Amino acid sequence: MPIPVLPHMIKRQSAVLGMDADELSDIALFRERVEKLVASQRKYQGIPMSRTSCNPTTGVIAFEANTPDVDEVANLALKFRFFYADKEPTQFKKILTKVRRRAQDDWACGYLDWLAMQYKGAMKDAQVSGSLGKAVPNSQIIDLWFNSEFFHSEASKKEQLVDIHTTIGEAPSIFQLYTAIARCSSYVRTLYTVVHALNDRHRFIYTPDYHFQIATHA
Repeated sequence: MPIPVLPHMIKRQSAVLGMDADELSDIALFRERVEKLVASQRKYQGIPMSRTSCNPTTGVIAFEANTPDVDEVANLALKFRFFYADKEPTQFKKILTKVRRRAQDDWACGYLDWLAMQYKGAMKDAQVSGSLGKAVPNSQIIDLWFNSEFFHSEASKKEQLVDIHTTIGEAPSIFQLYTAIARCSSYVRTLYTVVHALNDRHRFIYTPDYHFQIATHA
């Protein structure tokens, strides 16, 4: 089912030129995958929350969070994997790059560059684990859970994940995975909005009517 698109997100229409049939097919598949991801996320409407406390006598740190069960996080991971894995044609960076390369409008390009930067920042974030003394980027948390628990059984990745759990605990680790998927998925959904109407007969993308110019430094 198509995802509702907010009017203020699509005020600017911009042409894309030179996109071939394979690229358009990948974008159509990307939209299908996003719709399935969003459908699977609908039951988790609450804001992810956690609390860390320290017993002043024992020094033991307690971590509490509203993380879904591991099996439910695995189901979300299964849907998100299509935008994360390098070999997937619907990988977020691949789709964004294809659209960015064909976009003709500077404002649309600026918005796509901003979106790419936000996604990259989300992948680099390590706030949850960092607050517990071992900063692990979201990209690494996703990689370790995906490749040692959910989809593959790589021994070296398992050792790394166990080492993280020994330091900060499994509960913060799975919570960070859950919040990483949620945060990165929000940018996946934003890219969906950009390409929601793009096809062979309608070669246009849509962005807010604002110049998202990224500052550069010498």
